Amino acid sequence: MASKIFISWGGELSKKLAEEVKNWLPSVLQFVKPYFTPDDIEKGARWESNIANELASSNIGIICLTKDNINRPWILFEAGALSKNFGKSNVCTILFNIESTQITGPLTSFQATKFDKTDFKKLIKTINETGGESKLDPKVLDEVFDMWWPHLESKVNEIIANYKEETKGKQRPERELLEEILQLTRMSAKRTPRRSDATQMALRQLLDSFDQMTMKYYNIKDSIPAFYIEELYRPIEILCMELECPELFERFRMRRDKFLHMSK
Repeated sequence: MASKIFISWGGELSKKLAEEVKNWLPSVLQFVKPYFTPDDIEKGARWESNIANELASSNIGIICLTKDNINRPWILFEAGALSKNFGKSNVCTILFNIESTQITGPLTSFQATKFDKTDFKKLIKTINETGGESKLDPKVLDEVFDMWWPHLESKVNEIIANYKEETKGKQRPERELLEEILQLTRMSAKRTPRRSDATQMALRQLLDSFDQMTMKYYNIKDSIPAFYIEELYRPIEILCMELECPELFERFRMRRDKFLHMSK
């Protein structure tokens, strides 16, 4: 029976790295069946259908973290969903070009794996344990891993090096970030999440992102359409009430009122 691995990513670099991990895993563990969605938009549009179904039938969740995605709303959203489905013991973050000390918020609650031979082998051994009768003998696993590791290491190092050269200094538009927050907030509200530390911290991260954008654009008329702000109001109210943190909703309400007043 196949062991299903849900691979989460966010951003162009993380996407390329996640795809390499997806292609590499079955070479070492043939019973593994990785799930990887190759498009951000597709992830958002299909979350309530087959992506959610894949999550429900998976055994382990892997989150591919890089310097430019640790605060992305989508990463935080999927991290919370993975935690609810597997429990924190079966969710692991892979740190590609980032140190564990740079991770903050709900992502710190997961087991972190550095992308080096020793640490990554520990992750593979954890995945191997989900294989039941198909899992490899420890000695065989060591031999297979040692044979295939240089291939993955070379690919990952090449991707990171090329990405730094091509996209240094590139930032996502603030409006794009706000639209992503709006989309994820709607989905979270629709799912009526249970109260947990992870989901509360994820909500705080979303509101922090909203605060940063509205503070930056207070005096720039039409920089963020009032429509988006108003659309966030009801989903965030529902989330805050479900998670029993009305103080977060009050913070959001005050920021929203101030922004709408000053942008008139």
